[in-house]
Amino acid sequence: MPSLNQLHVDEALTQISIAYRNQAFVAEEVLPVVPVMKKNDVFFKFSKQHFRAYKDAYAAGQRAQQIEVDLDARGFYMADGHALEDAITDDEREQADPGAQIEVEKTEKLTNIIALNEEINLFNNILTTSNITQNVTLSGTSKWSDYVNSDPVSAVLAARRTVQQQIGDFPNYLLLSQPVLDTLANHPRILDRVKYTANGARNQLDEQDLARLFKVEKVLIAAALYQTSNEGEADSLGYIMGNNAVLFYRPPRPGIRVPSLGYTFFWAKRSGVLRWRELSLESDFIRVKKYYAQQLVASAAAYMWISCI
Repeated sequence: MPSLNQLHVDEALTQISIAYRNQAFVAEEVLPVVPVMKKNDVFFKFSKQHFRAYKDAYAAGQRAQQIEVDLDARGFYMADGHALEDAITDDEREQADPGAQIEVEKTEKLTNIIALNEEINLFNNILTTSNITQNVTLSGTSKWSDYVNSDPVSAVLAARRTVQQQIGDFPNYLLLSQPVLDTLANHPRILDRVKYTANGARNQLDEQDLARLFKVEKVLIAAALYQTSNEGEADSLGYIMGNNAVLFYRPPRPGIRVPSLGYTFFWAKRSGVLRWRELSLESDFIRVKKYYAQQLVASAAAYMWISCI
């Protein structure tokens, strides 16, 4: 192993790793990033006490009505480490074409795999009925692929009220897997609602059209794929989000004592790209590290549909 003085964090490659983003990934849009100073710490959870009305009649010279103010509950996060590394042999470097940026290419690939795992972790968390307790599993004629009997617009608007009654804010994001988006964009009941609008002449709607129809700020599309077959078997790619949909609220910016489905607590101090050389192996090594914790803060800020199609 290299000595400590042979190791250094490569700032240039770290910036490349931070800037690189697979556009199909949505994990950090669903759970916004909160930079943290410590690997683990506590955070405030959203309280509903300010929704309760108390008698507050008062006259000069009297004591004000005394109430007991609850202290906000606190949650705990632990930013776990995630890292991958690869080597650049001297032979590989010699055989590279002029101008080839081997370090950049390997940094991006390592970053992409770590981000893929982050995406998989997200959906393992939110596509769990014990975590998102406001949910329904669709079957038969209720599936949104049943163009005759299903009514996804009414379903989403009803869920919108359900979430608002729990947190005080209307959910502002709708997360759809790619297959669910394609199904909704061709649903006759949805097309019927927009046929007299400027976009009504089109045969298929896009995310902006659906956002207006469902009364959310943004429709997020989870289009990321992952390999479902074992190594050595024939390729079999599947959508990480499956055939599901999630309506949720996230604030314009992270903040304490505000409702949000959750956050990604990111510990930047120990994250980055490490580069070193091992003379005995005649190779340079690159390691990409990222410390983060995906934390669901207010599960009541979401409503989930399972098996939409």
